[in-house]
Amino acid sequence: MVKLVDVRKSFGDNEVLKGINLEIESGEVVCIIGASGSGKSTMLRCLNHLERITDGEVYIQGELTDKREKNKDLMKIDPVKVQALCAELGMVFQNFNLFPHLTVIQNITVAPTIVKKVDKAVIEKTALDLLEMVGLSDKKDEYPSRLSGGQQQRVAIARALAMEPMIMMFDEPTSALDPELVGEVLATMRKLAEEGMTMIIVTHEIGFAREVADRVIFMDEGVICEQGTPEEVLLNPKEERTKIFLNKIL
Repeated sequence: MVKLVDVRKSFGDNEVLKGINLEIESGEVVCIIGASGSGKSTMLRCLNHLERITDGEVYIQGELTDKREKNKDLMKIDPVKVQALCAELGMVFQNFNLFPHLTVIQNITVAPTIVKKVDKAVIEKTALDLLEMVGLSDKKDEYPSRLSGGQQQRVAIARALAMEPMIMMFDEPTSALDPELVGEVLATMRKLAEEGMTMIIVTHEIGFAREVADRVIFMDEGVICEQGTPEEVLLNPKEERTKIFLNKIL
């Protein structure tokens, strides 16, 4: 579904990603863990072209969408094609990023209407179905400021799903939430996993990763240090850096 080949990303002299190789298969749930600053979020942003890579190759659904060498383009990228492929990647951020001046249902319907030209009546029906799925049918006409953080994040998930993505990407979706609101967001994500959605999740919720992930990836200082099943990485890590990280948070 997505593939990174020797991807590097620098911000000035700071190399944040140092040669990432990663493939995600259809239907796979991959949880990425690691300390702050390890490159987890930057990797997600490079995958969906919110950041341009410095070096390496990016593929979405088998299509090469970026190829660079030491910050130089090696291919002419068709922006329309890349936009269409990136539209297959639903993204949920840690700080919700809802439009404050739009109601809940307007937040969900605006992108499909503008980007995918979906008929308004059709997408409004889809939006209502999605709000029912995330347990917020009664909030469709509310504005984000009148919702709790957990409710806003569930709206953000519904908004991403309205674009009918092939892959859902979550960048620490519960880190900005009060502890009592985390469970409702994780329950929504758990439901997506059960339905077979391909998911890439940057998270600090180790219990959730152990429960739903097919594969856990541990990143440290811009590299993938270790990956495997939850049992392999979380319960029986091989790398010393993984052991040190888990000992600090468990």
